[in-house]
Amino acid sequence: MPTQIQRSTQTQQALLSAAEALIAENGYAALSEARICERAKLTRGALRHHYPNGRYDLLPMLIEQLIERQSNELAAAGPRDPRERIYLMLYGVLHDPVQSNAVVILEVWMAARGDTKLAERTNPILLTALDRLFGVRADQDISPDVLALRFMLHGACMHRFSLDYERNTLVSAVQWLLDQLPPPSEFTSRFQIA
Repeated sequence: MPTQIQRSTQTQQALLSAAEALIAENGYAALSEARICERAKLTRGALRHHYPNGRYDLLPMLIEQLIERQSNELAAAGPRDPRERIYLMLYGVLHDPVQSNAVVILEVWMAARGDTKLAERTNPILLTALDRLFGVRADQDISPDVLALRFMLHGACMHRFSLDYERNTLVSAVQWLLDQLPPPSEFTSRFQIA
């Protein structure tokens, strides 16, 4: 039988996972505490017990978790320069555009632009994303080609919410972009692509 700490951790993770899925599927604007609780099969009381300020406590935890998850995935691929990291993240979008960590991170980042309270809670975490995800410090100059690739990654993630979105079109465009770039060393044999 799970301990109280284990049950608490499971409840928190269920709420985080529900919020992540809802944002990935429908965007931040469709997020509500009621929908999170319904998706997690938990009560609003459970959400408020673990996250007393609702989304303002839950979303910073979610952003931290997503950046950490993506950072760990990139670290598992070995030391990479910023171009290779972005290549790998684009490859992730190519194979799962709906559940990309970057989609949810970008959605919350954009929402924080219009919500001061959310910005206060998430911006310190988001500031760490450049280094943790792209291997670039915030005070470091970014080469134009790396910045352009980052723009492409952001655009590919957010295109899912365009009125003219079609998965196959997005996949074709991202595949075309990846075909123009040199893959990271050992990428072809590791991921078995042509």
